Amino acid sequence: MASPQEPTAVPPRGLTGASRSPVTPACSMGKPRKKGASPQGPQSLQEVKKRGHRMKRSPDQQLCDQLEGLNLLAEAAVQGTGLVYDEQMAHNYCLWDDNFPECPGRIWAVRDKMAEYGLAERCVAVPAREASEEEILLIHSPQYVALMRSTQKMTMDELRALSDRYDSVYLHPTSFTCASLAVGSVLQLVDRVQHGEIRNGLAVVRPPGHHAHTDQMNGYCMFNQLAIAARYAQLTYGAKRVLIVDWDVHHGQGTQFIFESDPSVLYFSVHRYDNGGFWPHLKESASSAVGKERGERFNVNVAWNKTRMSDADYIHVFLNVLLPVAYEFQPHLVLVAAGFDSVVGDPKGEMSATPACFSHLTHLLMSLAQGRLILSLEGGYNQRSLAEGACASLKALLGDPCPRLTLPSAPCQSALDSMSDTISAHCSLWKMLQDYESEGEPIIEPQSAKDGPPEGTDEPPLEKFLEQAMMEVMRKVPEQRTALVYDEQMMEHCNMWDCYHPESPQRINQIFKRHKDLGLLERCSRLPSRLATQKELQMCHRWVPRSVCVYVCMYMCIYIYMCV
Repeated sequence: MASPQEPTAVPPRGLTGASRSPVTPACSMGKPRKKGASPQGPQSLQEVKKRGHRMKRSPDQQLCDQLEGLNLLAEAAVQGTGLVYDEQMAHNYCLWDDNFPECPGRIWAVRDKMAEYGLAERCVAVPAREASEEEILLIHSPQYVALMRSTQKMTMDELRALSDRYDSVYLHPTSFTCASLAVGSVLQLVDRVQHGEIRNGLAVVRPPGHHAHTDQMNGYCMFNQLAIAARYAQLTYGAKRVLIVDWDVHHGQGTQFIFESDPSVLYFSVHRYDNGGFWPHLKESASSAVGKERGERFNVNVAWNKTRMSDADYIHVFLNVLLPVAYEFQPHLVLVAAGFDSVVGDPKGEMSATPACFSHLTHLLMSLAQGRLILSLEGGYNQRSLAEGACASLKALLGDPCPRLTLPSAPCQSALDSMSDTISAHCSLWKMLQDYESEGEPIIEPQSAKDGPPEGTDEPPLEKFLEQAMMEVMRKVPEQRTALVYDEQMMEHCNMWDCYHPESPQRINQIFKRHKDLGLLERCSRLPSRLATQKELQMCHRWVPRSVCVYVCMYMCIYIYMCV
């Protein structure tokens, strides 16, 4: 197993108040660079010239330049969420252990919940297919693929003997077919997303894949479907930069090792680590592993060192670490190793994240890569928790609003420590992380005792807790999502002696016309305008009888009463 070289240690830094200096003291301990140089390396002459031209342009010209690539036309917005599920992937199971946690019941539970909530019928059904050998060879070695193919004709004793040579793996005569289907299912979604047939998608597949290496199976995984999908998207569709987000509670070390020297794939993982005490027990799972050679900085690990991490912990990691880096990276495609063993109730993960949390995490990722987002099922070993987490994520993919979250709303101190370790390892490598200082008031206050449940409060049973949580997640969505109010009468409010005054009637008129040109009016529920009542106005304003005629010159418009 290839292991990345341990990077030079950087003193830990807190999530503290931001300074505007380009390089912080802690960051300056990294590799030296010339003043003004970016973390990506020295700028070319062409880049310097472009920067000079931008500096000479007026603010209005710069704004127009930034809006050049903005396309708000209705036909430009791709709609539809793809869903892949195939019963053949339930054929793979452990022949010698009926209680093995990675079992067919996992995807059956997801299938049944999606049907119960009416989510599957809202999706675009995408047929599964087996990946070709050529596609699998994009990542895996020929010898390993040949070995996996040979398992189709092995006896149970031979399968068990081969499985025992690897860590946490079982083999079945259908394992090769099921693993090939898992890969092909994700590639089906990649094809449709890249062709603009759907906006995003979910692959309900097994066996999982993020622990699989180029030449060996590991941790229930045989073929690394997301690694293959990333390379497939690059070679087939020219996706120059691919972001892989892994929220499975176990570190996807297979994916990390595959791309640790590749600057075109950014791998981000938030996982349980316990200072190396949690599987896979690797130092490479720590926050200090940032990638190797040309891939340095393109591996980002946030390692939890305690159990029961909450919604607030996960969401703050996304907001303060993942998204700043992702916006700087600017991916063309986002792939998610969607393991739900980090949902509350999972016997392996022992975390406290609710299904609603994964709705929010999914929603946050939808702002990247023009919404080209694909989730592929990984772990999850409490079937109820797994199914609810998958459904909450799918609901976000479908465009439904995120549910309200329960307390605590602030991360715990251990989560802040983990985030600080990651930022310390990457602050000299990413411009977006250079504003964190090692001194000053913290940006994020840790969770206080009042944020949690009152002392002595008994937690509800898991089934009841999940049922209550999903009532909020699955609340009914209004048929009309967005209302619009516009009245031409408001254009009568104008400055009669200064036609160039910036607050002019043309402001709202141009906004309304632009909405009409883009076809947005038809997508909104039109509401009539009305005058505010005196009682409503007095909620914020004092009632002082005055003559409008006396004060009209002060307010510049004889229609001011009617307009307001």
